[in-house]
Amino acid sequence: MAGTYVSDLGNLLYAGLDAVFNSALKAPRQTYYKNIVHQKSVGKKYGWYETIGAMGAAYEKLDGAAYTFDKIEDGAKTTITNKEYAKGVEATRQALKYDLYSTLQKTFGAPLVSRLVQLKEKAVADAYNDGFTNTGADGVAIFSNSHPLQNDPAKLNDNLASGALTPDNLIAAKNMFNAIYDQGGEFFDTMPTHLLIHPNKKYLALQILMSNLMALELSNTKNVVQDVMPVKLIENKYIDYNTSTGVSPWFLIDMTLTDAGCVLQQEGGTELKTWEDNNTGNLRGVAREDWGVGFVSPGYGVVASSGS
Repeated sequence: MAGTYVSDLGNLLYAGLDAVFNSALKAPRQTYYKNIVHQKSVGKKYGWYETIGAMGAAYEKLDGAAYTFDKIEDGAKTTITNKEYAKGVEATRQALKYDLYSTLQKTFGAPLVSRLVQLKEKAVADAYNDGFTNTGADGVAIFSNSHPLQNDPAKLNDNLASGALTPDNLIAAKNMFNAIYDQGGEFFDTMPTHLLIHPNKKYLALQILMSNLMALELSNTKNVVQDVMPVKLIENKYIDYNTSTGVSPWFLIDMTLTDAGCVLQQEGGTELKTWEDNNTGNLRGVAREDWGVGFVSPGYGVVASSGS
């Protein structure tokens, strides 16, 4: 059984040591995941999210003709399962007794919680990173050019953009929001509010979004990328980035759609518990919480490119 012993403390036992650097004691300075998810609180293990089939278009009723009645029914249902995530630490009584700088005692608080936060950061970002291959509730990838519509099989929703982050590709991805339909085949009111990128793409994104002239070209063309549908920039270091090629996915998100896109479902809050083992006298600490993450209402809320 793992635990911290006096022999593990090394120089910490000697008075006069000027400073102790412990990376685990440094809580994350910034929380990334909260900017790219819709947080839901549920009091049960499973959360179900339905995509309701919208009724068809209105029509001209001819004199004497019978009315046509549509039905509204459940469509693609996403199930998100809450799972328990935890991190524990243990130290002997002597290790704590002779820890002159209280380094061990401090690990029974914020560092345990920070490890849970870091795990959540990875899980939320991976919901985006893996959306090009993971299948959604409608039977196709989360980011796909063929999301079926329940009440209009002749049309499809396309939220899979292509290419690297460039002015032309960003404009093309923005315009894809203008061809998103509801489940009845009518235009759906949505537009991008945020651009999600890896921090290494920040300065490229700022060139594209903030330049007065069109970025990455030798001309005096006015930059109109932000004129019609301005977007805010979100950086997230957990988004995939290939250090050899510089390839990284990028995502346009409509964060006004609270029932579509990436959902972080939580049951209760974070629990932190410490106790002394009756048999050994060792002090144990555990941080734990229950949550699940996934994309709901596939085909809505996000247009994504895997980069190139």
